[in-house]
Amino acid sequence: MKKSYFSPAWLLLALVALAVASRGYAGFGTTVPVTAETATNIARSLFPVSLKAGDSNLYLTDPVVVFIDDRRIGLQAHLQAYDHRPEQGIAISEEGQAVVSGEVGYDTATKQILLHEPRIDKLVFDTQSEVTKRLRAEVLATWESQVTNPIRAEVPPHPFLTPFKGGIRDVTYEQRSIFILVWYP
Repeated sequence: MKKSYFSPAWLLLALVALAVASRGYAGFGTTVPVTAETATNIARSLFPVSLKAGDSNLYLTDPVVVFIDDRRIGLQAHLQAYDHRPEQGIAISEEGQAVVSGEVGYDTATKQILLHEPRIDKLVFDTQSEVTKRLRAEVLATWESQVTNPIRAEVPPHPFLTPFKGGIRDVTYEQRSIFILVWYP
């Protein structure tokens, strides 16, 4: 009687060897969905943010992540622009809303989140005046001179992300949801 070398154990061993050879390492992957609500909670852990725009200072609070369309996600924030130079008799404070958006990506080499094709979708102040026109122009000029394409950011140190931060292989945005591909060695 001829002995068979085909068994479930050999098949499993062959599949594991094939997986290791094709990936270069053993492990398994999973995809973690991130809702707009969860993304907003992660963003809130990084706020408030203070920025300089020309002679003015910007103070951003109350971030909300919005899924704009099938390619772009946005971040809406409350904006306070102020210019306080008492020695020159200047004391300006204006409030408004800003929305910036882009296409999400991930750089596996640097382990940074990317925002491709970033743009300001909305920048409005609660009042319209010569002062707010100047503030708007300063913000737009600063954006043009300092923002890169893509914008690069570190993965936030948020409790939702901490368990798999080291295993992130990709971040995508599809069907109005953010997905994080995680690989566990």
